[in-house]
Amino acid sequence: MGFPPVCCCAPIPKPVVAFCNLLGAIKDAVLLTLAAVGFPHDAARGSADAHQPEEVKTRLPAVEYAQLLAEQQPSPATHAACIVCLDTLEAADEVRRLGNCAHAFHRACIDRWIDLGRTTCPLCRSDLLPSPRGRAGLLGLGRLASRLTRVRVW
Repeated sequence: MGFPPVCCCAPIPKPVVAFCNLLGAIKDAVLLTLAAVGFPHDAARGSADAHQPEEVKTRLPAVEYAQLLAEQQPSPATHAACIVCLDTLEAADEVRRLGNCAHAFHRACIDRWIDLGRTTCPLCRSDLLPSPRGRAGLLGLGRLASRLTRVRVW
């Protein structure tokens, strides 16, 4: 036995790939033009270029997990786990709560994650830090361009 000699996956048509590449080039041209004129475009680049790892760690202070449990009003999660190491979060553990999604992780685990240059939550992929208001660039063109070219061809 073995695999059938015929491929069962459908290839992506070349015009679709060419169109996605064209959109990427247009996005790059718009961002380059905005940068040359002097408009900020940090939102289009994402938070990866905007924050250094030490700045992210400074803006996400470490606290005891018991303190986070006390702050949760309705029903605190009693058996939460750190998704990075898959270990249970205990009351005495030092954790960092993320700025956008409020997920909590062991301080050492999320620090390693940040040191690797990752700027999104390991669980839900939202940005680690809230983005500053009013920095979307000229009429939000950077955000529009990044959404248009988000199509991935594999």
